[in-house]
Amino acid sequence: MKLTICAVRDNVADVYHRPYFMQSPGVAIRSFTDEVNREAEDNQLYKHAKDFTLYELGVYDDSNAKFELTDVPKLLINADQCIMKT
Repeated sequence: MKLTICAVRDNVADVYHRPYFMQSPGVAIRSFTDEVNREAEDNQLYKHAKDFTLYELGVYDDSNAKFELTDVPKLLINADQCIMKT
């Protein structure tokens, strides 16, 4: 199975967080959206959504352990675009 490699960028700190693997870009966006909207005192994505962005870094194929990385990270969505109005 090919898995999407994702990373959250902290634009204020000017760093990418540790990469992680998701089934597809759509699933990654949904999971990121859920986290952005998870109200918790220690959730920086919730407290400072304008500071974070989700990127796709490439694909990992678990059938042969090969990585296919993009030349530059591909923007998937900005955290402030994920905020759900209640």
